[in-house]
Amino acid sequence: MKIETDDRGKELLALARLVAFALESAKSLDAEVVEFCLDKALRAVLDQIDDPARMTLTANDITLMNRSPLC
Repeated sequence: MKIETDDRGKELLALARLVAFALESAKSLDAEVVEFCLDKALRAVLDQIDDPARMTLTANDITLMNRSPLC
């Protein structure tokens, strides 16, 4: 069970990084609707990350989590 929990946290962090990358791309393309939706998706993924996985956060991950919301 611990391995599954660790894997889940790692997968969620990887997903958050992927969505964050797409969000930054949408910003540079000035795609406002896409940016809004990806911001919501990123926040949803970050909310699912449990405490053990949060211990592995990098400085970039923390920056993502502290982004100001679009709405």
